[in-house]
This record gives sequence, structure tokens and C-alpha cells, in this order.
Amino acid sequence: MIDQPISISKVYVLLNKVLNTLIKRKFGKHYSIRLNSLTFISNRSNVNYFLTSSEKITIKSLKPIHLNELLLIKEFLLFNINTALLCIDTVYYIEVVELDLKIATTNNYLFIKQF
Repeated sequence: MIDQPISISKVYVLLNKVLNTLIKRKFGKHYSIRLNSLTFISNRSNVNYFLTSSEKITIKSLKPIHLNELLLIKEFLLFNINTALLCIDTVYYIEVVELDLKIATTNNYLFIKQF
């Protein structure tokens, strides 16, 4: 059987669903996440295989997020993005080393570049 590469858009949709399910199971149903599609696709178009990438993720929460929990979520997402990409997109895998998080709660928006 020959492995056919999956299109970038299908990888994006599948990865978004997997990460959302994992976040809700681990941290609660009041969280949802969304990968930035433009960043995800641009990181994988015209790929230089010696570079690593940074992804942008929006975290939506119905409750305020404590910094400790945010750090746990970031590490959890980073590990699971790389693990899922290794399983889904083995042909064009690029390691994600950094996450730019945008947090959307019911009260405010917070952008965290790196912490």
C-alpha cells in the first residue's frame, strides 16, 4: 500500500477536531480551541524542512483562566500537536516549537506572545 499525502486543509480540520476533543476531556467542557488556519497552512506551504514552526491558537473559555492552568494547557497543546501531526501528516511533518496563544473569555481578550 502506498501512502498518499493528505491535503493540508484536511490535516488542519482533523488536527483542530482532535485538539478540541483532547482539551475538553482533560481541562473541561468550558474550553474550546481553534488553530489559525492561515498560519497553519502558510507554515506548510513552500516548506523548508530544516525549519520549525510556530502556530497561533485561540483558546475560548467561559471562565477566567489561571496562569498555572494556562501553562499546563500550552504544554499539553504543544505535545499533542506534535504527536498528532506525526500520526496524521508523516510525509510533511514539521515540528511545532512555539505557540502564540490568544485567550478569549466572557469578560476580556488577552494576547500572550510567549510566557
